[in-house]
Amino acid sequence: MKNASPFICGTVILTISNFLSRLIGFYNRIFLAGMIGAHQIGIYQLIFPVYLLGFAVCFQGFQIALSKITAEKKAAGIVDAAKTTLRLTILLTMVLCFIFSFFCFVYADKICTVFLHEPACVPCLRLAVLVLPFVGVKNCIHGYCLGVGNSYVPALSLCLEQISRVSSIFLLSIFLIEKMPVAAFLAVCGMAVGEIVSFFFTLIFYFLHKKSADSLSKSTLSASKLSVFHELLSLGIPLTLNSFSVTLLQSVQSILIPMMLYRFYGNRYRSVEIYGILSGMVLPFIMFPSTITNALSLMLLPKISAAKAENNSAYLRRCAILPIIFCLILGVGALGGFFVLAPWIGNFFFHNKLCGEYLRLLSFLCPFLYCSSILSTILNGLGKTKDTLLHNSVSLVIQICFILFVIPLYGVKGYFGGLFLSCLFLCWANYRKLKIVI
Repeated sequence: MKNASPFICGTVILTISNFLSRLIGFYNRIFLAGMIGAHQIGIYQLIFPVYLLGFAVCFQGFQIALSKITAEKKAAGIVDAAKTTLRLTILLTMVLCFIFSFFCFVYADKICTVFLHEPACVPCLRLAVLVLPFVGVKNCIHGYCLGVGNSYVPALSLCLEQISRVSSIFLLSIFLIEKMPVAAFLAVCGMAVGEIVSFFFTLIFYFLHKKSADSLSKSTLSASKLSVFHELLSLGIPLTLNSFSVTLLQSVQSILIPMMLYRFYGNRYRSVEIYGILSGMVLPFIMFPSTITNALSLMLLPKISAAKAENNSAYLRRCAILPIIFCLILGVGALGGFFVLAPWIGNFFFHNKLCGEYLRLLSFLCPFLYCSSILSTILNGLGKTKDTLLHNSVSLVIQICFILFVIPLYGVKGYFGGLFLSCLFLCWANYRKLKIVI
């Protein structure tokens, strides 16, 4: 119980912060739906295949590696090595972010015209990639904090980000919306303000915490920068390739959905509008209970890594089984709630009948969606990154096949079928591998 208390406490803190930020985010989406409409939300969502690709290339894999290495070094008493890993990760992240941002900013016209098939995305994409270095450094610090068991910094940063985002969108909608190149630019401006405010808060909070921690404890063991850098690359590169491969497939999927919907409906405006309803209204509701599973995943990864480093098989098994049972119960509860309340949610929050219909259909995903997420986290903590890459890739290929061949024939129902089958496969494959390992 003594070992579990910080874990439970950290999970609760992150869950509360995720819950509050999601609530604020829902208000933001409802406000945007009324202010700019479903079509402009669709344009806003179209930039994310490229934006999230930057996450995967620049820092997502290294952030996970940093959190894992930090937890292991802390368990071994090598605190200085953990701090060195953080500094090296930040340096590497900044270099990658600047290269990626420069490339996307310069070639934004071609990216939006050739790949996204939406020239209106150009100003949105250019602003979004300018913020990427701030996001990268912030996420590195968050990964380090979670590795040492400090969940306060990521939790407070997340809440402050959402508050800043919503506040800036509200103010910009009053004074500057008429001067914006496209209405979707309003949402990107809010995102940029939120990320920058969150970055400065994280930086200040980290340095204050670092000074107090340095004055209280000194590590007696150390490690060379070369060995730390080698360890970071040996773990971070496979994780980055994993994230890149999965995100690339997700990006291809996101780009293909409006294109294939256009083949079915024969109307570009209608296709982007439906994509906006799915990605900007329905999926955020489906993912709302994942505030708990996301918090659990963030705290679980370093815990699994530390338990593995200490060869504590009984504690490792307990860390794996209990979260799976919890996620299964959560998923079944979410299924029942969304199935019953879906029409009311669509009409009350968005005044959109289609939103309610789509939400009811996607409610069946919940148990598989939440369980597969936590299973992937456990496997990554055990070092089975190649297996999670394979499972995620196959799952996304299933979705892409449905998008290419079924959506043009059956419309949005083809997308739902592919999503359900891919989630079912991912949950089964992850559970099967975990059962073999543990």
